[in-house]
Amino acid sequence: MKAKQNGKLSQSLMITILIIITILVSVTIWLSSKTNESEGHGHDEGNAEHSDEESSEEGEIQLTSQQMVEQGLKVAVASTGLVEKLTTLPGKLVVNTDQQAHISPNFSGHVEQVNVALGQSVQKGQTLAVLIVPELIDQQATLRMAQANLDLARQDYQREQQLWSQGISAKQDYQRAENAYRQAQITVQSSQARLNALGASGNNNGRFLIRAPISGVISQKDIVVGENVQLADQIFVIEQLKDLWLEFNLPNQFSGQLQAGQKIDFKVNDSEQAYRAIVQNLTSQADIQTGRLVVRAKLDAQAAELRPNVLVRVLISEAPTKSALRIQKSALQSIEGEDSIFIIDSEQKGQVRLKAQKVQLGQASSDGQWLEVISGLTEGQKYIAQGSFLLKSELEKDEAGHEH
Repeated sequence: MKAKQNGKLSQSLMITILIIITILVSVTIWLSSKTNESEGHGHDEGNAEHSDEESSEEGEIQLTSQQMVEQGLKVAVASTGLVEKLTTLPGKLVVNTDQQAHISPNFSGHVEQVNVALGQSVQKGQTLAVLIVPELIDQQATLRMAQANLDLARQDYQREQQLWSQGISAKQDYQRAENAYRQAQITVQSSQARLNALGASGNNNGRFLIRAPISGVISQKDIVVGENVQLADQIFVIEQLKDLWLEFNLPNQFSGQLQAGQKIDFKVNDSEQAYRAIVQNLTSQADIQTGRLVVRAKLDAQAAELRPNVLVRVLISEAPTKSALRIQKSALQSIEGEDSIFIIDSEQKGQVRLKAQKVQLGQASSDGQWLEVISGLTEGQKYIAQGSFLLKSELEKDEAGHEH
């Protein structure tokens, strides 16, 4: 009886275990099916998003009006205006030779002092250097002797004049003293004039002061303390940098397009800042080496980067000014190697759709601000005039994301 009960108990236990296993398997299958459905739904959504991305047209960017303001995008309207075709010619800034001084000593002598440095600004009459000049010692001594003789002759003349007026001295004695006095005056004046002509004075004990003949900047200096200098030596050059010249060679095809008084634009080679100069003259004969005319123009303004010997680009118009459809140069970007701008394709409810548009360009304006548009744009069409480089970066970023 006991054995039968044990057999029934074992059978009931087995059935219970089977039921539990069946329930666990069913739950596992149900959970697995739910997970697969969720993954499938997510995959379908990803495919849908990818499909939506592929459906958007290439080269388009959509922004809100607020985003355009935040990114500093400026909108302009394509319109007609004046443009001209420009040729760039190499030129150089040079010192106006009419505002330049080459200084040589009036005496050969020994350098005692040098009072200025290269690049220093000086004023007219300022002492640049001091020389000890043996020749000057003799001339100053001669002047002092003549001045001493003049004093004696003056005293003798005054005494004889007094005696003659009193009837004590003969008239011929008075006339002799007067003639000696006049001769002494002439001798002093002659010695003084000789020293003045050489820029020296009579009381410097053989020292000659080299002074600045004009105000300006010391651009060249070839003198040091202790050396001997000669009459022919050029020891200083002073330049006035406020009146620089622009100098360049003009090809023959432009010879009739420039004349004195005409304004021309130029840019320093490392800068896009435009400056202006006024043509002063064109040489009457062509340059021997290049066969071109040399043009000199006076700068119309001053700037820190405008210095002697700076290389520049001169902008010369090739053709008469004409009116054409134009855009601002700042709008232009190179996209996939093509000249392109961003146009406003549509505007709806604060949403702005921008599109990269290829354009064919013509001439540029003389100030470099405008570009002629031959094709790819119509008058009245809106485009991004400033900030287009941000749109180009955004476009390239999106394209890189699609490729990835």
